[in-house]
Parts: sequence; structure tokens; C-alpha cells
Amino acid sequence: MNKALITAIFILECFALPVQYFLLLHDTEFTIFEATIRFFSYFTILTNSLVALCSFFLLTTADTRLKQFFSKSTTQTAITVYILIVGLVYNIILRPLAEFDGLHLVVSEIFHTIVPLLFLYFWIKFVPKQTLSYKWLPMWMIYPLVYVIYTLFHGIFSGFYPYPFIDAGKLGYAVATTNGVFVLVAFILLSAILIAFGKFRTKVNITDEGTS
Repeated sequence: MNKALITAIFILECFALPVQYFLLLHDTEFTIFEATIRFFSYFTILTNSLVALCSFFLLTTADTRLKQFFSKSTTQTAITVYILIVGLVYNIILRPLAEFDGLHLVVSEIFHTIVPLLFLYFWIKFVPKQTLSYKWLPMWMIYPLVYVIYTLFHGIFSGFYPYPFIDAGKLGYAVATTNGVFVLVAFILLSAILIAFGKFRTKVNITDEGTS
């Protein structure tokens, strides 16, 4: 593990997450409870919070179950998939719709570009890949699947959908659900790509060691 890199990621998250929460409270008339529910209704916020937790436990010295969990290469690979989806969806689909400036722009770039790239670099350079297997795919899909289901059902009662491509109020439930399925397929494909890359890197390293 590169401690300096993980520290940088953790500092970025410790800045961006509370600033984003403050901006939500400042720019709306929500109560703290309402703002908190809406804040954590965004996959971006949930996943960046997950990255922050992972970074924190990697930096701690106490040998706790959470540190052991976040130290696993399978856990770190799953988080890499999640944060890459955050970056890809925003930069491919949502960026043209975004009109941010000031602190909104700063935290948006941290969430959607800087942290995804830094965590990808961390994964490529420092995460062991020998134990990666396609058998982990179903478990890795639990988090995004639960999120999509929660978002659609939460929207029924609140009328709030955090992303336009799953806004059942405007698109209808058939289209919104279909878009949700496409997003889940993207998770599966990206997971498979990272696993395949990990297997390739492991095979190359073994070959290099055998010929040295």
C-alpha cells in the first residue's frame, strides 16, 4: 500500500464530503433530517463515503475486522469498480447537464474525476490481484442492485430521483427500470474487465518470475 496516496485520497474525501453536505443545507430549505436523507440518496456520495472509509481503515494501525475487510484485494477491487462507475456515468452522461461553479465545481471534480482516477491508480499499482475471481461478481453486485431498488421505491413516496436516467416520474417506471438494468450491466462488465486485467497481470508476473 502506498500510504501517501491513500492519505491524499482520504484528505480529499474529508474535504469534499462535508462541504457538499454544507452546500446542500445552504442552498435548500430542507431540515437536517431531509437534507441527510437526500445527501445519502446519491450513489456518488455513498461511494465516495465508502472510499473514505476504506482509506481510513487502511491508514489505521489497529487490527480490527473492518481493517481486515477493507485490506482485502476483493474489497478494494469492488470499491474500484463502484468509484469508476461514479466517474464514468458523470463524465459521459451527466457532465453536459451540470452547471457547477465555485465550491460546487471543486467538490464535483473531486468526487467524479480526481478520486476515481487516484483510486484506480492505487488499484493498478498496489492492490494484489492473485485472488481475484469471477465468482466474486454476484457479491459485488449486491450494493448497486440494492441502491437501484431503493432509489426506485424511495422515489415512489418522495418523488425524488437523484439521477435523470432513473427518474421514473418523468420517464415512467418501465424506462427507468430498464436504465437501471443497463447501469447494473455496466457494473458487471467493468468488474469483469478488472478481474481479467488482474488475472493477466498475475500471469505476466508469474511468467517474469519464472524466467528471471
